[in-house]
Amino acid sequence: MFEFIKKLFKAPNKTMTGPNTLNELFEQFKTYNPAPKTPEDIVRDYTIKETMASLELSYLRQDPAMLYTGNQVWYDQDGNKYFDFVPCVMRPEVHYCCYGKN
Repeated sequence: MFEFIKKLFKAPNKTMTGPNTLNELFEQFKTYNPAPKTPEDIVRDYTIKETMASLELSYLRQDPAMLYTGNQVWYDQDGNKYFDFVPCVMRPEVHYCCYGKN
């Protein structure tokens, strides 16, 4: 059975050889030099990024609000600690738009 599978996935007239050691693998990664991006590539990538962000924001606006319970903690002048549970409601797009801005 193993020989059948090996023969099935064997590429015709090609020998598959890979790095045998970790150093050979590192050398293989060092030789990879991607082509530099042209101005058209940069504009296309930026346009795709902005389009996908806009699409995600429009999908989040269709979702219902998220409900959760927060807590509030305060101290009085004697140093006693009080806390209370506070109901909170947040729209999903608020979290998306404010991520990383705090």
